[in-house]
Amino acid sequence: MLKKINLSDQAYDELVNRIVSGAFPAGVTLQEEKLSAEFGISRTPVREALQRLAAEGLVEQLPRRGYRVSLPEDEALDELYECRAGLELMALKLALPEIPGQEIAALKKKLKSAAGKQSVSLSLEADSEMHSLIMEYSGNRYLASLIQQFMRKTAPFRSYRNQEHPEAGAEERIRILEAIGRRDLETASALLKEHILQGKQR
Repeated sequence: MLKKINLSDQAYDELVNRIVSGAFPAGVTLQEEKLSAEFGISRTPVREALQRLAAEGLVEQLPRRGYRVSLPEDEALDELYECRAGLELMALKLALPEIPGQEIAALKKKLKSAAGKQSVSLSLEADSEMHSLIMEYSGNRYLASLIQQFMRKTAPFRSYRNQEHPEAGAEERIRILEAIGRRDLETASALLKEHILQGKQR
């Protein structure tokens, strides 16, 4: 049974884990009533979690029959991550000379704290801040908007990876920030691309 705090987020995380791990394979129908009974919570947070997953493309809503798991095939997932990586590398090239050193240092400190505490939520928060920093200092609002769309679509896989391997991401992000701090575009680009593409492993 789930703890009665942040119920929608907890339901979302549990559903992501089951879908991405294969416990809920593609084609399986998910019903609010059954899930709320299993989780020991009301239908509202379950509905919110399912709607969030539908917006991200992991489930699709069926008329009067709940939701159906629509996990992307590996080829589609590859294409999704390649597009996201390409866009973020473009943003990084624009942002690299502009990102203030103090913001890089503050984010590195936060990531080290998250690693020390083994805090998944803090690590994910710092990860979002890192990608946002790159988008913000790219100076291109259209590019930032596209990246945000792709980040929403890859969010379930990011959530799953960080819960399964919480220690892996923090070190990767720190190395990326160190390369950005040195204004080393080649290294920062290679590390960022590797970091993004790691997310598709399930």
